[in-house]
Amino acid sequence: GGRGGGRGKTKTRRPRAFSYGPAMEERCRLKPPPEGAALPRLVCYDLDDTVWFPELYMMCGAPWSKDELGRVTDVCGTELRVYPAASESVKMILDPDGPFQSSGVRTKVAFASRTNRGKWAMEALDLLRLDKDTTLREAVGDMIEIFPGTKRKHFESLRHKSRLSYSDMLFFDNERVNVEEVGQLGVTSVY
Repeated sequence: GGRGGGRGKTKTRRPRAFSYGPAMEERCRLKPPPEGAALPRLVCYDLDDTVWFPELYMMCGAPWSKDELGRVTDVCGTELRVYPAASESVKMILDPDGPFQSSGVRTKVAFASRTNRGKWAMEALDLLRLDKDTTLREAVGDMIEIFPGTKRKHFESLRHKSRLSYSDMLFFDNERVNVEEVGQLGVTSVY
């Protein structure tokens, strides 16, 4: 056992105690930007506690399950839920008839996460739905950066993939350190 080279004990997976906050229960009705407003060409969201809750480190993890109602749960039965405001804002951005697409800007959506549970995150993105036809992963295509380290590296990669300048990007994150770091690149960053 222990940390030596031998076989260690298998960790027992236990659900952590937490509760979903009021933001998860609120119906969300977003107003589109005013006509003629400057629009970002890329909107990037952090995942843990920005797009979904609970954060992956709080969960037991894979294998994920999806029931007949579309609820995605981990091996302990804890549901991973998408915040209504995150879902609605991504839908608004990607709406072909909405201002982000019909204005000629053609805004892209991206996800960036520093989680060390990248495989879990990608599996969850494949299961969670934006609408009946589209998973979160399908909604963003290859505009996903998930690996531990700095958000600066995530944005360097997103800039390369998108061929956009940092000043054309908007970023949402629940961690101030990430917002400050990405903001230093010239990305409009919201905490």
